[in-house]
Formats: sequence, structure tokens, C-alpha cells
Amino acid sequence: MLHKTPFAFLVVAFLVTLTGFTARQDERKAAAHRQRPVIFNSDGDDAWCSCSDAPATTEGFLSIRQDHTDGCGMNSQFYCTTQSFNLFTHNSKLTEVFVSKEGFTPRNRMKELLADGTDPLALTVEACRKRNHEIFWTLRMNDIHDNYHPHLMSQWKRDNPQFLMGTPADFERFPRDDGRNVWTFVDYSHAPVRGRIVEIVRDVVSRYDVDGIDLDFMRHTCYFKETQLYQPATAEHLDMMTDIVAKVSRVVQEASRSKGKPVLLSVRVFPTLELNRRFGFDVQRWAESGYLDLIAVGGGYDPFTVPAKDMIDRGHAWGMPVYVCLSNSGMEQRGVTDSDLSGYNHAAWRGAAANAWALGPDGIMTFNVAPELAGSKDTQRARTVWKEIGDPKALVGTDKLYCIENLGYSYTQGYMMRSIPWQDRLPAALPKRAVVTRVLPVADDTSNLAARLKSLRLRVFLAGLKPGDDVRVHVNGKPLSASPEKPGWLAADVLPTLMRKGPNEITVAYRQGAAAELSIGSVELSVQYQPAR
Repeated sequence: MLHKTPFAFLVVAFLVTLTGFTARQDERKAAAHRQRPVIFNSDGDDAWCSCSDAPATTEGFLSIRQDHTDGCGMNSQFYCTTQSFNLFTHNSKLTEVFVSKEGFTPRNRMKELLADGTDPLALTVEACRKRNHEIFWTLRMNDIHDNYHPHLMSQWKRDNPQFLMGTPADFERFPRDDGRNVWTFVDYSHAPVRGRIVEIVRDVVSRYDVDGIDLDFMRHTCYFKETQLYQPATAEHLDMMTDIVAKVSRVVQEASRSKGKPVLLSVRVFPTLELNRRFGFDVQRWAESGYLDLIAVGGGYDPFTVPAKDMIDRGHAWGMPVYVCLSNSGMEQRGVTDSDLSGYNHAAWRGAAANAWALGPDGIMTFNVAPELAGSKDTQRARTVWKEIGDPKALVGTDKLYCIENLGYSYTQGYMMRSIPWQDRLPAALPKRAVVTRVLPVADDTSNLAARLKSLRLRVFLAGLKPGDDVRVHVNGKPLSASPEKPGWLAADVLPTLMRKGPNEITVAYRQGAAAELSIGSVELSVQYQPAR
């Protein structure tokens, strides 16, 4: 009996511990899978934006964004304070605090807020608690706005040039479409860089009442010299990045235990497993090792055609929610005149959201969309977008704009490191007597909604198009009666039965014309419905 008692005690203790662990895991899973129809990814520029009507006070800061975030369908905010590696707009006890009023930040409110005993992250946490919104802190893992705005460069970077991927001379030495032009990238092959990231997270999660940490690998997309030279990351690089995520996960788990509530870990990564591995992110290993709780995918530059289904399906197989990022930066066809695509065109947001929902995500993250003071155009846009895109059922039968994006700008800019494949999208060269086919995803079932349709019109922009050029347009193998519209544009009404719910083949044939080659710069489908009765 004397020998059995200690053993029985150990069994009971083990079962109690196991029960507690299981309960914590269940609580964590429930927190990870809460409903997030729309996530507001806020870049935190309310700390310094030039709003003359917002004084450098607590009330002034809140009046820019936080006062306009309730009652609009958004219930989760990912708040970023990163200005550069090691430079932030929260009151860090470890890193540098951005207080500069140089350049484009003459109204930086940081000094005044710090003097009042607060900071943007603390105020945002309080605002989210007041509204019962979830709040994550977002860490941009390699932000390089300082490549173009020197006052954003941290002293840490200036003191540690050996950890950077280049020198100031590279900015002039290499053209802007060369990755080496971006010399301020931090090189993650150095152990002190990786260790610094873990300690930065530890500092924030120990002092702020956040619900989660978000590691944003999309800002920006280069972590090793090989990437800067357009070469794939190595197996060793994959291990290095996995080690960071593993250590951050342990920090977050420790914070969960000390706070007595789940603190989650999210990452924003590329929309396909292949792209992630090429850039050094072994997301499958991260997920299967239990490091992650949720995933957001995409930089948002290709909001209509983003190939996110790969990571959505994989994330669900790994047991975690996945969110598609749509960015205002993708709501523009650069180099295309008279495009209908605009960040202020709500039909475009509805079209992008409908296509995203068709891929099966758990919600949508918006990027570069934010309120800015009461009654402003930006505030009205943000609140309307959040209200409209969070419910796929509510999007049925609403006016939309669908596009094939012109990704030439995103592809050629050095800081993107050719991370957005554009060969199957636009721009597309169209030599004389050649035919080019591209796929336009359309979430609307126009055949079944034909009775409600008011207009269904396809527009194609061709750089170099001249009057009299013979260009033919087909949809899913059927010819359209396309005619010149505005300069460079051909347009045609489309029968509802021609469009398919899902992928649609748009074929453009250049038969005769003045130029040896045209360039397809945009394909846009406007879907308009009769007012609901």
C-alpha cells in the first residue's frame, strides 16, 4: 500500500495536468477559429499622418481611425507599429521609438503621446477592448520604406551595416527594377538579426494586452541575398526562418500561460506553398509543428486573380483558418488610361471580395484601407467596404467590377523581388497575327441572374491601338461585337449565358493594324443589376 499511494498520486497529478492542457488547447482553438469576416490590417500611420484636424492628444489620435471602426462589419484589427527594422511607434523598452518630424511626418504625434504616458498601440488596444474587437500586433519582418525615406531608418541599421544587404551607393548604382537597388533590407542569414526579432516580440507581448502576434512576411519579401538576386532560398534558409517562427511561438505560448488566456500567432505569407518555399518560408512545417494559429495570404496586389486556393486548402487541412488579403494598392491599373478600377470604386471591392470568397477562405483581410477623420472620403470608403465584403451571400446580385490585373509595376519594382508571377495575367504582348488568352475569374452566376441584370459589359485596353486596327475578342470561344470606346479601349456587351461562374477565357486576336505589336493592359467586366424590388 505504501508503494501504491505515490503512484496513484502521480497518476492523478498527470490527469489533472493533462485535463488542464487539453482545456487550454481547446480554448486556444476556439480563439483561433472565432468569426473574423473582415480583418482590418492597419499600417499605424495614424501616429504621424498629416491630419490638421487631429491634435497630438489621445482624443486627436483616436479621432483619426479608431473612432470610426465600430458598427461596420469589421471585428478584428491587426495593428502595425513598424517603421523600419528596430524602429516602432509604440513605447518600446527594447528598441527605438520613431519620433522624427522630418520628411513626410511633420505631424508625428509620438513625443506628445509619450509625454501623456501612452502610445498608439496602447490606445488602439484600449479602443478595441471598448468595442469588443480582437487586436493583434503586426510586426513587419523586413520593412524597407527607409530605402526611399531616410528619416525612417533606425539607428540600429546605421550602427550595424554588416547586417544589411547593400550600401547607400546601391540606390544609384542599380535601377529601380533591380532587387539590389533596395540596399536597406536586413539579411536574415545573420543570427543577431533573427534573435532581435524574437526579443522584439517578447517585449511587446509582455507589456501590451494583445490577443495575438502577426508576423508579416509580405512587408517586405526579401530575407536573403539569394532572393535579391532572384534565386530560391536554400534549405538552410528555410531552417533559419523556421527557427524564428518556432521561438516566437514559444514566446507567445509563454505569454498565454502568464496572461491566463490564449495569445495567438498569425503569419501573412504568399498564396502558394511553392512561392513560400522559394522565399524561405516553410509554412507547412510551421503549421504541422503547431507553431501557427491562423494564416493570411497574399500581398493584395492581385485582388481579383490571386491564386490563394492552394494555401486556403492546405491551411484547412492543417486545421487552421485562412484569410485572403485584398489591398487598396491592387485597385489600380498602372499605365492604363480610363480604367474603371479604383480603390474608391465599391463595385471593384465587391468583385474582388466575391472572387476571394469563392476560393473558400474564412474571411478577408483589407490592407491600405483605413478611416481618416469623421466624414472624410477615406472613412466613408473604409466603412462601406467593410460593411459590404464580409458576407458572401450579401454580395450576390450586387454591382461588381471584375478585372485581370496589370501587374507590370508590381513585378518590375525591385522591392517585390518578382514575387507576383504575372506571365498568365497582364500585361501581355500581342504581336500582329497572334492570339493571346487570359483567364478572368467571375464569382457571379450571370446565367441564373440574367433576369435581374441591367448590364454586362467587357472592356479590353490595348496600348498602341489605332483607329482601324482589326482586333477580335472572344469570351469562352464565342465572338463578341467589340468596338472602339475610349482611346485604347475595345468594349462589347456580353450575353449573360456566355459568362461562366468561375474561370472565363478571354481571347484577343490582333489580325491587322499599324503597329507590329500591341500590349493588353487591362480586361474589365462590369456587372450591373436592376434595383432589388
